Amino acid sequence: MTIRIFCVLTMAMLLMSACSTKQFGSPDDPPRQTASASLYYNFEDILVPREMELQPKHSFVFGGPQAKVGMLSFKGRVDSVSLANFFVNNMPKDGWQLSSSFRSRRTILVFTKPDRDCIINIIDNRFSTSLEIWVAPKGARASATPPGRSERILTH
Repeated sequence: MTIRIFCVLTMAMLLMSACSTKQFGSPDDPPRQTASASLYYNFEDILVPREMELQPKHSFVFGGPQAKVGMLSFKGRVDSVSLANFFVNNMPKDGWQLSSSFRSRRTILVFTKPDRDCIINIIDNRFSTSLEIWVAPKGARASATPPGRSERILTH
């Protein structure tokens, strides 16, 4: 099932990148801060620990307020197990349901909502931890014509 979701996400991202232009790293679009030490970036329902640094050159988000899809890439000196636990504990607070997970040196968490899927990919490197947050529409929407504009990647 997760291979199928990953394939759908990959196909959607390839389709969208062919039809849109990218805009990255605008300092006038700061991430939305919370009372905790975490931030909401382009996806307003996915909380990210402040210790993770956004990698705008490796990130892309398409769509508008109603249908944002894409991938945000982060890097930081965070324990991969505690990072995975952060998402397992916080994603349900924003309406996401954990559907499956794989944990080893690479941890993959798959969350779902009625209209979207989210894959959290955590890679435990020697000196840092990499994080990718993939969001894609569900079902037939993944093969539909992608939104016509891209969005700026929110940076600090």
